[in-house]
Amino acid sequence: MASTARRKKKATPNVDPLVQKSQEIDRLRHFVDESTFSADERESTGEASAANQHPGDMADVVFERELMETTREILAEEATLAEEALKRKAAGQYGICAECEKPISKARLAARPQATLCIDCQRKLEQDGQHARAS
Repeated sequence: MASTARRKKKATPNVDPLVQKSQEIDRLRHFVDESTFSADERESTGEASAANQHPGDMADVVFERELMETTREILAEEATLAEEALKRKAAGQYGICAECEKPISKARLAARPQATLCIDCQRKLEQDGQHARAS
């Protein structure tokens, strides 16, 4: 029983990990949009009016929305990276660092199929504080 719970996910044969990652990001974005941003505060709390709510109650709702907005931004960035990697793949440049043009390690691509930078260039980017294009 315990060994069943610990089984690793088996990769679906013949499924491109990059396409799989892109689809996963799309599903997560849809889930966040549907579960968090589909209702206003009154609907999400089940109250008829937001005016009678204790500020602490409303603060919880606002905090959750801010957290989900941050999640939404991160997913949007990941989607952009996946799209960029798919374009590079179509151009025959997938697995080649967009910065130094050296090969990206197989281990990195296995961990982050949407990576467009090798680990050295990614570290340099992060050290320079330019997280906007981090992959």
